[in-house]
Amino acid sequence: MEQGLASERATARRVMRAGLLISIGYWTALLCVLSALAVLDGWEMWGTFAARAINTVVAVLISAVIAKLVVGSRKSSFAAKCVLVLVLTLIGSTIYFFATFEIFRLFGGNQTPLMLNDALRLISYWFAQFLGWSALLLALLYHHEVQDRERQLSSLREQAYGAQMRALRYQINPHFLFNTLNALAGLIEERELPNAERMVLSLSAFLRSTLALDPLQDITLADELDIQARYLEIERERFSDRLSTRFDVPDDLRCAMVPSLILQPLVENAVKHGVSSLDRCVQVRIAAEATDGTLSVHVENDAPPEERRTEGTGVGLRNVAERLRARFGETGRLVSVKSDGIFRSTVTMPLRCAQ
Repeated sequence: MEQGLASERATARRVMRAGLLISIGYWTALLCVLSALAVLDGWEMWGTFAARAINTVVAVLISAVIAKLVVGSRKSSFAAKCVLVLVLTLIGSTIYFFATFEIFRLFGGNQTPLMLNDALRLISYWFAQFLGWSALLLALLYHHEVQDRERQLSSLREQAYGAQMRALRYQINPHFLFNTLNALAGLIEERELPNAERMVLSLSAFLRSTLALDPLQDITLADELDIQARYLEIERERFSDRLSTRFDVPDDLRCAMVPSLILQPLVENAVKHGVSSLDRCVQVRIAAEATDGTLSVHVENDAPPEERRTEGTGVGLRNVAERLRARFGETGRLVSVKSDGIFRSTVTMPLRCAQ
């Protein structure tokens, strides 16, 4: 709340400063034009120039008051501001006319009596001049309102993006944790204490490394592979000799930046629908390659001969696809295919290396 009020006050001060500069520039330019016309007509004198200069100061002061009142109504709609400016301009131009009449009487030697038709004509003239300045003021106000709305929308987009990324990043498959705890309970029941201890340490290291990550910060591919290696080490404790792993990632790509845990759902699917569905040893392979500034990371696993069922895999794959699209737009995508008994999921994103 206090930050919002401080931001509004800062915006009001910026608008007032800009409005004052516009007023000084506008009325000074008009002073120069009118003085030049008076010189060309041959009736300009020091007295009339002094009166016109004082009138310019009065016009700047009246403009500043109008700007102050309009800026103070910042919570009003833009249409309401336009009406307010129109009314204040009419009042201001009338006050300015009477002020200039008296100033020219004192400094310019004008002794002409004030006639109603002349007064209305001159008020209309100065109303037109003030209206020109008012148009600049309204344009300034509109410009700042658009800027404020863009800043607010940008802030809301960043907050929404952050919330979306956190939600997607923390959708860790609960089946993995349940299965690991069940496997751990089985090892303890069978009194395989060394294996149980090793699994507890692996699970602790995995959870510590994943929960400490900022979902809005990218990490290197090397760190992502290290996390997946920890995860696969836990699964190897569960499946024993039925799971083998292979990492084919060139050293020059290990510095590439990727969204944290972007491979986790893919590796989980590889274990769940590969290792769990076959009675033989299944290999989970993670490979990476780069082409024309694009990084591609593949997660492969041996697949059952029957058609791969989509039930249970849609959330994980959709999670990855949404994160890539939110982070990289059209340049980030996920493609999954099954061919020759191998199921492959490929994430594609711009190649960016850590500095």
